[in-house]
Amino acid sequence: MKTIIVGRYNQQGEAEYASRELLRAGFPLSEMSLFYVNPEGQHALYPLGGDEDESPGTHDAKSGAMRGAAGGVGAGALVGVATMPVLGPAGPLLGAAVGAYAGSLVGALNNMEETEQRADPVREGDAPGDVHTLKSGFVLAVAVDTSGKREDAIEILGERALEVEETEGTLQNGDWADFDPLAPCKVIR
Repeated sequence: MKTIIVGRYNQQGEAEYASRELLRAGFPLSEMSLFYVNPEGQHALYPLGGDEDESPGTHDAKSGAMRGAAGGVGAGALVGVATMPVLGPAGPLLGAAVGAYAGSLVGALNNMEETEQRADPVREGDAPGDVHTLKSGFVLAVAVDTSGKREDAIEILGERALEVEETEGTLQNGDWADFDPLAPCKVIR
């Protein structure tokens, strides 16, 4: 594994310009890779698409459903008692069941919304040293093996890049063999 310096660009032409500048500076073409990274959540890592096996809020939905069902049982039973003249003795039982069902749905959805509001995977204006996954855009990655080459790559990529980041990986024959769009990268510039 080598250190990989990554520049992210809005336009392909800017990334291609940086690639030509790296070639002029003596970086071999086989140690570079230019490609597009899809927006977060659209990497199709699973057969049905997406980056994760389940939605971020689903872990907290169960506790919300339980609390909602408990509250719904009591409210539904009270409504069922009021309908006893029409529904007979089954009224409170039917009311409790409907209340528990409705309460569990509302509780689960409320808990999922709270979780999604807390999670903020895409942050704008990351500072050097921050760690996050690669953001969407044209990416030019170059493998470096010395601190001098690292500094040269940062300088060249940083000329036009939106962000310059650093990570570890295997880049051979123009292909980033172990690329993972969810792997953490450290912001350099």
